[in-house]
Amino acid sequence: MMKKLSLLMAAIALTACATGSTPEAKKANARKETAAALAEIYSDYPGARSAVARSKGYLVCTGSDNYLFAAASGGGICTLHKGGKVDYYRFASLGAGVGIGFKKIALLYVFQTNAALQRFVEHGWDAGAKADASARHKDEGGQVAANTSVDVDGVRIYQSAIWGAAAQATVQGYKFWRTDFTHDVIENKE
Repeated sequence: MMKKLSLLMAAIALTACATGSTPEAKKANARKETAAALAEIYSDYPGARSAVARSKGYLVCTGSDNYLFAAASGGGICTLHKGGKVDYYRFASLGAGVGIGFKKIALLYVFQTNAALQRFVEHGWDAGAKADASARHKDEGGQVAANTSVDVDGVRIYQSAIWGAAAQATVQGYKFWRTDFTHDVIENKE
C-alpha cells in the first residue's frame, strides 16, 4: 500500500511542471519555472550567483517533495546549463525515513569541475540523508523555511523551500534523466 501511495505521489509531483501540449511548450514552461526557481535560490543564497558564474555548468530544478510517514517521494523538471546550451531533465526522488507534509522546492546543482559535470551527465544520481522542518507560503509574512546548501565531490548543492509545510528525516535519492519532451510520459493539455 505504501509503495503504491509513493508512486502515486511521485506521479502527481511530475505533472506539476512542464505543462504543455507540445515539446516546445513544455520546454518554454521548463525554462520559465526553472528561472523562477533560480531567482528563489539567489534570494536565499546571495553567494550562489558567483558560484554559478565560476561553474563548469549548473542544473536548476523545480518540483515537489512529499512525505507520508515512512515514505518520501517527489519529482519535477530541470534545465542543465553548460557552455551556453540548455538541456532538459526530469527528476524523481524516493526515500525512506520519517516525515509528513508537502513542499515545492527549488534545487541548484553547481558543477565546480568538469569531472563532476560529466559524472552527472553520465549517471544522473544524487543520494543523501536530510532532516528539516519547513513551512512557507509566498504571499504571507512570517515565513519559516529550512533551506540547505552543501558541497559534495565537486558539486555545490543549494535547496530552498518555495511553499508548503513538511517535517522529515529521510534518506532520499534523486534520479535525473534527460528529455526533449518528445515522448514525455507526462501529457498535459493547456
